[in-house]
Amino acid sequence: MAQPEKKTFSSSRWWEFYAVRYGMGTVVGGVVFFFLCNTNPTLKPMLFGAEAGKIDGPLLTLLAGYGLAYCYIASAPILVLHAGRFLLNIGQNSKASIRRVLLLFVPPLVATLAFFFTCTSTGATLYFFSFVFALAALVLWPQYLAILFTLFRTKELLQFYKKLAGKRDAAEGGLVESYKHLREHGNSFSIVVLEIVLAIILFTAGNFDSAVVGAVSTTKDTYVLPYIGIILLWILPAALVWLVGTLFEREFSDDA
Repeated sequence: MAQPEKKTFSSSRWWEFYAVRYGMGTVVGGVVFFFLCNTNPTLKPMLFGAEAGKIDGPLLTLLAGYGLAYCYIASAPILVLHAGRFLLNIGQNSKASIRRVLLLFVPPLVATLAFFFTCTSTGATLYFFSFVFALAALVLWPQYLAILFTLFRTKELLQFYKKLAGKRDAAEGGLVESYKHLREHGNSFSIVVLEIVLAIILFTAGNFDSAVVGAVSTTKDTYVLPYIGIILLWILPAALVWLVGTLFEREFSDDA
């Protein structure tokens, strides 16, 4: 009887995890979104006068909605890494660990060096752009790597979840709740970090052309297209998690 009661109690508190995960991120996301719109002439109309200090109840609600949407988009890498967490084999040998580290960090490093030596900017601007490029590469590359490995190793994914489900059912003393709470609080702070990283990337991309050319563009596309491209690159691995779930379901249905 204790086990069903424990599950019911846990499921009745599902909203706590979402409040912890997205509460702080929504507030920070609203501030970040306000900043991005206020520094982009094309996006500024989305603030409906809030940039002039005219913030009332409806505008505050709108900013909260913007913040939640931005928070959810920024958190996309967490979903990808969560889906591919079975790849974290802590019992692997040292050679495999070295190969994994090289696979994670060498491609972003090579791409950053290529950007550094081909970018037409100079001085502090070049170093700043290279830093932002490295930041983007270090966030994006592990996502694409994780999603590709996960898509081709769904049998291992199924075995991981079967083992995890058995362990969770047998766990006592609130052990599962303990590590879930740790992870959710970690998620909350990770989302804030990702929001700031994404904001730096978007702001830099939106101002890259004017910084390199030295003049403000007269076309709106210059300010909007970089945002669209970066957001698509940012969320594409997360969108492919749907395919992971579908393949996982198929493996589960075919499992003897």
